[in-house]
Amino acid sequence: MKPRRRRRWTRWAKRIASHVVLIIACIFAVFPIYFIVVTSLSTLPIAGITAHVLLPNPSQLTLSSYNTVLLHESPSYLSLLENSLIFSGSAAAIGLLLAAFTGFALSKFNFPGRRTFVYFILLISLFPSVVMIIPFYLMFAKLGLIDSYIGLIIPYSAGAVVFSGILVKNYMDSIPDDIEEAALIDGMSRTEAFFRVMIPLCLPVLGLAAFLAFMGPYTDYAYAHVFLTSSDKWTLALGLYNINSSDTGTQNYGLVTSFAIVMSLPIVAFYMVFQRYIIGGLTLGAVRG
Repeated sequence: MKPRRRRRWTRWAKRIASHVVLIIACIFAVFPIYFIVVTSLSTLPIAGITAHVLLPNPSQLTLSSYNTVLLHESPSYLSLLENSLIFSGSAAAIGLLLAAFTGFALSKFNFPGRRTFVYFILLISLFPSVVMIIPFYLMFAKLGLIDSYIGLIIPYSAGAVVFSGILVKNYMDSIPDDIEEAALIDGMSRTEAFFRVMIPLCLPVLGLAAFLAFMGPYTDYAYAHVFLTSSDKWTLALGLYNINSSDTGTQNYGLVTSFAIVMSLPIVAFYMVFQRYIIGGLTLGAVRG
């Protein structure tokens, strides 16, 4: 009886300990989000994490920061959002199409130097993207592409191809060659087999690649800051920096956090739309390697 009771208490102790650890981990994960939301609704000056900030009086909560961000900032939020969507959407579409062709070629075509080319792409992906800013800037300055949409879409698309190409290639390696051969026997050309057979099979990894290709340009600050000089072409990242910078030395953290929350909404919407494909790409990639 005693050993059974001891095992029962040990089981309960392990369960309680695991729940305590999970609760603490959840608190650490949720606290930054809670703090940002509360700060965006607060009118108090945020000099530190205090009880007045964490547990504000409902009468002190206001939407004035959101009203300023959406209606009274210059350039306007809609203008910044439009520019960000142009850069991110174009880079994601172009980069994803090129990544699909690259992954297909590296996976299904046997040509001299294929392994070397794969290693070369992997080597490029190890370098931080910021190291390419100066070469891109010098080259595009000669071409007159500084402060233009195309001048920023090109490096964004190139960055998407480098990572997503290998991602798509690894996924296509898991698709048997017999599927493509069956399509060719049925009378399809290789191009038709690519678009009508291979692309539908690769939708999970393409959804994940599209999400990552969209996220990079949407949240990028370094390239946008260097390549864009006109405020009418600013992105949301530049708008957030402009709000965060102050000549008086004081920061309006309510304005900064409210802008950050509004800025994250398109990313959340993008994730919700492609959630099935993104999760499928993550899980299948984890299983198939």
